[in-house]
Amino acid sequence: MQALDVLAPMIVTVTLILVVGAVILLKPVSKQASALLEQMLQDRREGRVSDDGERLTAALESISERMRMLEERQSFTESLIATRTEEPLRIGREPEATKSEE
Repeated sequence: MQALDVLAPMIVTVTLILVVGAVILLKPVSKQASALLEQMLQDRREGRVSDDGERLTAALESISERMRMLEERQSFTESLIATRTEEPLRIGREPEATKSEE
């Protein structure tokens, strides 16, 4: 019974401190969030819509174009690999020994 008499006030004190701390810390955040929500509501009522949709559409179109270019490059590379002969490609000049034999 003695442990419960000591433990209960500590739990109440810790809970009280946590609640007060949370209120102090979260009050500015909640004020900013409410101001943002009010501004968004006012913009919607006035018919003003942010251009986020337009920016998102432009970004998606850009990504789509880049994907199309990558697909073309990949197809070209695959076609080169498929038509490649078994003989390795020679880059540069031939060795001197083969020239002197001719």
